[in-house]
Amino acid sequence: MSEKFKRAVLFSGGGTRLMIYLGMYAALEEMDMKPDLLIASCGGAFAATVINAFSDTISRKEYLKSEEYFRFVSGTVLTKHKKLSQIGLFSLQKILDKRNAPYIEDVFSRYLVEMPQDLTEVFPSLKNVRFSKEIPTVIIGSEIIFDPKEAGQERNRRKLYRKIILTDQKTAVKINPEQIIIPSENMMNSAVERLPVVKTDLSLLESTRISVSDMFYVEPFFLHGKYFAGGAIDLIPAELAHHLADKIIIEKKQTYSSVEEAFVRAVLGFSGNERLSEIEKFPVNFKIDTTHIKQDLKGHYLKKGINWGKLEIDFSFPKTYEQFAEDMEMQWQYGFDQIMKSICR
Repeated sequence: MSEKFKRAVLFSGGGTRLMIYLGMYAALEEMDMKPDLLIASCGGAFAATVINAFSDTISRKEYLKSEEYFRFVSGTVLTKHKKLSQIGLFSLQKILDKRNAPYIEDVFSRYLVEMPQDLTEVFPSLKNVRFSKEIPTVIIGSEIIFDPKEAGQERNRRKLYRKIILTDQKTAVKINPEQIIIPSENMMNSAVERLPVVKTDLSLLESTRISVSDMFYVEPFFLHGKYFAGGAIDLIPAELAHHLADKIIIEKKQTYSSVEEAFVRAVLGFSGNERLSEIEKFPVNFKIDTTHIKQDLKGHYLKKGINWGKLEIDFSFPKTYEQFAEDMEMQWQYGFDQIMKSICR
């Protein structure tokens, strides 16, 4: 059996939490509790990439306050599915249908946010970032194991997605997929294959593009003839963390909204909130509470709402670079403070 890592931190989801995670990481470093393993999913994968790309807190923070990152955020384009006649009606249908993935959902053409397939186009500073030996990192994603032409057909209990664990070769040796199968009935009856697969042949930015490909939000990633989807397949991989590390720092997240829960159920065939309840029972060393993040950072955190004049979904982005930089500073400080509160009490 390979020797375990001493301490793992999990950064799980939320494309707008990047700076919060950098603040958390900086606080752990300051308290001499720097993790020797990063496990990340969805938006947390981007934070992990930035941590790997830059060697210290100041340069990491400066990157997320840079013009490069601001251009990406302020240039966000929503698709035609932002119209309430599209996403609103579709969401309502999914909320009302309580079945677990009765159909093969079309995640290829129905999504809300445009994102390049190749992230080096928008993040040239991160172009050459590889999984490093200095900061062992694991990123969660999924492989789509059905053909896009099958979208719309009945699932008939087929498995449609396979969890993939993206990392470097040295870390991969420590992972035994048989020992991290999620045993709950919630997952066993889902559209997700029970046995995950470990991959070591992708860059950090490619792995991040996979992990952020959230259902109905971002288009799947196409690479080497295969389609990949997001880290929502295992947003908080507690079993993997226990498998790899002696001590675990985890985030206590707010529950899925009715729409989020409905989308997870429709695509992946399990209950996201049941999964969160399962994770609550896991013994962990520190739990960082971010359940009130939207209230605590109100006015300084991305807000998704409805523009009733245009009858469409609307995202509230900072109007100026100065406002953006201020918001990012406040988000970093929030992450830093939440670590201090959770660990020092």
